[in-house]
Amino acid sequence: MNTVYVIGHKNPDTDSICSAIVYAEFKRMLRKEYNFISGRLGPINRETQFVLDYFKVPEPELIENVYTQVTDITFDRPINILKDSPLSETWETMMKHNARTVNIVDENGKFIGLATLGDIAKAYLESSGDFSKFKVPMQNILKTLDGKAILMNDDFFSGNIVVAAMQAGDVKKRLRKGDLLITGNREDVQLLAVEYGARVLVITGNHDVSELVFERAGQKGVNIIKVPHDTFDTVKLINQSIPVHYIMKNDGLIVFSTNDLIDDVKEVMLKHKYRNFPILDQSQKPAGMLARRHILDHARKNVILVDHNERSQSVKGLEEAMILEIIDHHRIGCIETDQPIVFINRPVGCTATIIFGLYEQKGITPDKTMAGLMCAAILSDTLVFKSPTCTQEDINAAKRLAKIAGIDIEQFSSAMFQAGTSLEGKSEEEIFYTDFKDFNIGKYKIGVSQVNISQKISESLKSRMIKFMEKLKAERNYDLLFLMLTDIITQGSEFLYVGEHKELLSRAFDVEIKGESFYLPMVVSRKKQVIPRIISAINSY
Repeated sequence: MNTVYVIGHKNPDTDSICSAIVYAEFKRMLRKEYNFISGRLGPINRETQFVLDYFKVPEPELIENVYTQVTDITFDRPINILKDSPLSETWETMMKHNARTVNIVDENGKFIGLATLGDIAKAYLESSGDFSKFKVPMQNILKTLDGKAILMNDDFFSGNIVVAAMQAGDVKKRLRKGDLLITGNREDVQLLAVEYGARVLVITGNHDVSELVFERAGQKGVNIIKVPHDTFDTVKLINQSIPVHYIMKNDGLIVFSTNDLIDDVKEVMLKHKYRNFPILDQSQKPAGMLARRHILDHARKNVILVDHNERSQSVKGLEEAMILEIIDHHRIGCIETDQPIVFINRPVGCTATIIFGLYEQKGITPDKTMAGLMCAAILSDTLVFKSPTCTQEDINAAKRLAKIAGIDIEQFSSAMFQAGTSLEGKSEEEIFYTDFKDFNIGKYKIGVSQVNISQKISESLKSRMIKFMEKLKAERNYDLLFLMLTDIITQGSEFLYVGEHKELLSRAFDVEIKGESFYLPMVVSRKKQVIPRIISAINSY
């Protein structure tokens, strides 16, 4: 199922968050073949958290970027082999799946290495009768030889392999304590092996052992396995019981994470000519195998933007994503698309007003929760209809939505603003980025933060905010930085600013500016009363 991320702007406000949630729900009702996920580009502010808690809605998913990652493309499913599995089982698995490479994992399923067909073929050619350098599970020997355990006293075998294709006297000369002896139906050799300390007897031809051999072997703690193969085939097969981790590669491997960016993956692949590359998840478990064919024509992430349309206010990697729609009520910025899209931009006070109109066009009545979120967004963005951006359409929408949600507009908005305007316990950075937006106007880089307050703030806090803004201006090369302290009771804003363009501000707002702040009565809208004036002042230069 194709995933589409519905996201608002950076430093999200209530409209940005609620509109993303509500529009994702609206799209899910219309396009069930897509997976619409509402996202956020930053932490939730206190006002928005109040709204989400009130309507019992979880926070949208945090979207850090929309670059195409490994997890976004199609790749081969992993073929995993436990590290103690015999070579024979590994080979059979590879033949079954027509695979040339498999992942080797530990008992917890975590990746520890790779094995290829070439590794196994090389192991077959180089194998010998000396198992002393290996710790071979007895179950591997049983499985590889199709054997049946007659006596089983040990879990592992490590030692030399002796084949009894000779007289008993010669066997006596070659046999050492702890060896594995392969023999047929020869009781004298079997008893001799038991007496001289053999650890394992492998009886070929599916022959049983006598009661005497069974008794003596039991007394000495010897393991006895009978197998259906003749001695020649048994000797050939037993080397395939070696655990695969002894022949795997685990040094200098190139592995990718599911979160790796495709552009980075391409660059690495160009430097290494391997056929397949393991993909690991966050738990270091294999998630798949990646080949060059998988990244030749990868799909970009799908996004829908709400409450913004400027690249500087949007998610990282937007230039590599597929923008499907934009729903907004701000000025049109600088985003370009490579194909026609749905772009709804209307001069209303809130994005949620536009979205509610789309519900009505489709004849869909939102449920109480979605209606409540849209109503809260409108009340927030229009300052309960007092903002100059507010239209009659916003008022009508909010009243209808409040009725559906079962809330009283005055009581709810009062509680919402009270929760949102408290600055107690917040750092300068948290305050400044409560609702912050970047604007590139002409040659100027301008940043404007807006914070709603319900009571005056101290001079010491203002001083700290100015110092924070000065540092930010220097670090990120802003020409101007503003902090709008908007009093929602008196309907005016005090502007704290840093920058060398006092004459530009005087021209824009027709005020004499002294010091590091100025007050504008009846100015509460960044979108309608601040940015247009700055644009006009810059254009008049």
